[in-house]
Amino acid sequence: RAAMTVAERHRVAAALADAGYDVPPSQANFVWLPMGEKSAGFAEHCAADRVLVRPFAGEGVRVTIGLPEENDRFLALAASWAAADGV
Repeated sequence: RAAMTVAERHRVAAALADAGYDVPPSQANFVWLPMGEKSAGFAEHCAADRVLVRPFAGEGVRVTIGLPEENDRFLALAASWAAADGV
């Protein structure tokens, strides 16, 4: 399970970076997106499609790494946010 989480974390971080997100290095079971004032709006965008992330008002969003299909749903939402609102 740990190896799958590490592989998925790398995949998710790379996809987010390709979409224009700032993704600091992580050694945990999550990635951090320093989104500042956009954090709450991004979390609401994800929640509207029943994907939960943890926003920290004015700072960023913590995204827990899940199963590949869960991560794919999140990445689709992150891509739609980037296309609509910019990162």
